[in-house]
Amino acid sequence: MILKRYNAKSRLLIKSQIGLVILFTILCIHPAISQVQEKQPVQDSTADNKVHLFVEEMPVFPGNLNAWIYNNIHYPEAAKDKGIEGRVYVRFIIEKDGSVSDVKIIRGVSPELDNEAKEVIASMPKWFPGKHNHVPVRVSYTVPVYFALRSTPPSVERRTFEKYLKVLNNEEEKLKTGLDTVPQASFDMYRLYLKKRYGSDNAAYKRIVTSAREQQQSSEIMLSIVMPTMSLPVTDKNKILQFYKEEWEEQIRLIDSLPGENFITEYVKITPRFRANTTLREIKIRDYLGLKKFKRYVEDCIFSPGKLIRAVIANPFIGKWEKISENGVDTKNVLQKEFYDDFTFSCSNGVSGTYKITNGRYLSETSPSVKIKDIMEYHASYEYEVNSRILVLTGEVKLKLADGTQKNIQVKETWRRIE
Repeated sequence: MILKRYNAKSRLLIKSQIGLVILFTILCIHPAISQVQEKQPVQDSTADNKVHLFVEEMPVFPGNLNAWIYNNIHYPEAAKDKGIEGRVYVRFIIEKDGSVSDVKIIRGVSPELDNEAKEVIASMPKWFPGKHNHVPVRVSYTVPVYFALRSTPPSVERRTFEKYLKVLNNEEEKLKTGLDTVPQASFDMYRLYLKKRYGSDNAAYKRIVTSAREQQQSSEIMLSIVMPTMSLPVTDKNKILQFYKEEWEEQIRLIDSLPGENFITEYVKITPRFRANTTLREIKIRDYLGLKKFKRYVEDCIFSPGKLIRAVIANPFIGKWEKISENGVDTKNVLQKEFYDDFTFSCSNGVSGTYKITNGRYLSETSPSVKIKDIMEYHASYEYEVNSRILVLTGEVKLKLADGTQKNIQVKETWRRIE
């Protein structure tokens, strides 16, 4: 069973406009804060102008970064007309005074989408700056922005750390008996595929080594997004990054060590070593961090969705909530609701179903089989206000009763995030 390096299928925030949907995921979010940042710049108390990737106190956006970008980004008409969609990676520096500078597209899609993503990031308000040893420092951030003309909610497998650890332990035991070999049938099929695709050994080498470097770049980008948000010491983050770099360098070294004349055949032979190196990387990280920290790393860096994604995804509902009032009256009976990554929800009273987000302002929920008292079906349309802690839903709930009649209720509910 191959260990997955990443599952970067982020949950998407859907923005409909004239039948088109904008999806974008920001993976560098920190918990929203209620204070408003003071206008005066932070006093520059250090001559250190180095740009940091990890610091003891990472920069924090003054509010909900998801909501801010959601309200400021626009799908370029030219890109719509051409049917262009994709993911734009933007890297920028948060200065010592919290301002944003040096905004760059490090991997783009098209001039239209690249320029829109760059302009929105460049126009962000000041952040609370990052600090190292309690002193403001310059910090590099990378943000991926997704543009899509259609909405395809992902089907998400809910994994656990225990399952991941079991797989890793099994892979470790298998390595003790030696590397796997490629079965002859698979070997011949893969070799013929590469030969047909690239034509020659030389062309195959150039494309495969280029692809390996592109994968390395993608991994570096993902780490630069995810790792700053992890609640681990800077020394641990740097050590994790070192283990990843060792794996990348070994992969390039292996490819470069193959003979040019018979490159395709020899490359197919060593493919099990790439899988083994990924396993060894995870073993090194596990042994270095210990199980408690390794669990945090797996959930934040490997699982997507996971605890990290629940906190940073551009879907503000992901997580567990508790109702605290309805129509101005405090809730007496505790009711909890959890929104999942695959656009489903469930409540502690047994109600479950699906939900949709539209226009960045409206939430709709559907439960086709409620089976609570005399209620058979449940449909609701809300206008919502949400931050990291409080969710307010205002709208109409339509209930289909057991006697075939329908009952409509106007509600205003307040929910508190509990997880």
